[in-house]
Amino acid sequence: MLAACWLLTGCPSPADGEPEPTTAPTAQALPALPTGASTGLPAYNGPPPDAPPSLGPLLALRAAVDLTPATPGVFARAQWAVAAPDGGAHVVLTPADGDLPQQLVTVGGVSAGYSITGVVAMPRVVDVWGMHVLPDGAVVVVGDLEEGSSYGAVVVDPASGTARTTAVVPASDDRLSADGRSALSGSTLYLFLTVQTGSGQLERLAAVDLASDVAPTVRDLVSDVASASRFPISRQFGGLVPRPDGGVTLAFDASPTEDAVLRIPTLLRFDARLEPVGEPVRATDLAEGGEIQAISGGVDGTVFLLVEVRDATWLLAVPDGGGAGPVLAQLEDRIYDYALAVEPAQVWGLLPSPVGVRAVDLTTAEERGPLRLECGPNFDVRQVLTAPGGAVLLGECDDPREDTQMLWLLGP
Repeated sequence: MLAACWLLTGCPSPADGEPEPTTAPTAQALPALPTGASTGLPAYNGPPPDAPPSLGPLLALRAAVDLTPATPGVFARAQWAVAAPDGGAHVVLTPADGDLPQQLVTVGGVSAGYSITGVVAMPRVVDVWGMHVLPDGAVVVVGDLEEGSSYGAVVVDPASGTARTTAVVPASDDRLSADGRSALSGSTLYLFLTVQTGSGQLERLAAVDLASDVAPTVRDLVSDVASASRFPISRQFGGLVPRPDGGVTLAFDASPTEDAVLRIPTLLRFDARLEPVGEPVRATDLAEGGEIQAISGGVDGTVFLLVEVRDATWLLAVPDGGGAGPVLAQLEDRIYDYALAVEPAQVWGLLPSPVGVRAVDLTTAEERGPLRLECGPNFDVRQVLTAPGGAVLLGECDDPREDTQMLWLLGP
């Protein structure tokens, strides 16, 4: 497919009679950016041979946990969650009253009866962009830090409440809005952020070892993004996936032509030093009109993508070091395609549905479910996360009361 070319210089103004000959230089076109899918690289061939056994479709409800008792007498919204090693989860609850501290809530696994086992106050993170668990069990909450001077992480001991703040990228005085996503590999935190400022868009990729005092590594993404897109990433990002040998893959919708709404789901890969690896990878062709709705990562670095195209939603997979390949599943539902979790075996994926969640076999495209959550006339599943031996859902419903903040724990 040909990339669009745009003239930078115009024609001379018409004059009376015949136009005079001109010696002006020939109009120059913008450098062409690729608009076809990256099919020249190895395609995804299914689960890796060393993958763990599949658990099957995770459609059994183990527990539905009402988070209201964690903040008695105070309405607080469940902002983000992360699965815990014991099969439970940690949740950040943000009170509606901005003068009150955020709470880190721990819901225990099967040995604790899937009940709330701990609530500790934590320094406020104005906007949470991600949550992770370090090897020592500490919880990492990533986002726009309370003082408004930086973007980074708060590391909280969920048992004692001891917390420390790590600033990664300073905030500019003229910022208008900011958003980002994070990924964790061992003790290394990767942070992508996009900031609208009075002087333009600022986009950075950073890495910091949370177990040491070494200063963060920060990369300006202007040239990297420009190799795939005429426009900054801004709100068109999908997220980050750790790579198995260090580094991270950044997924976003690139706009390779002068029309910003014509997009291609695109991957940029970086090594542990945040140096780019290879060329941008395009998961679809420009003509397919694809836009990323959700991503999930495999332990081998595979990036799983839910991509809306013109008439459906495609579930795609791009292996680490590879390129575009076949559609794993085509879903007719274009509303409940905003979240995706893929089990470590890379056989089953889990997605929201109008009544709860549904499972999709990534090897056959078979759909199972849905699991009906049965929690009132209105409910919302905001996050779908993998967990040891199952999955975690975060959201809210109107039972037993309106806007009840809920955590659901699923198994096979």
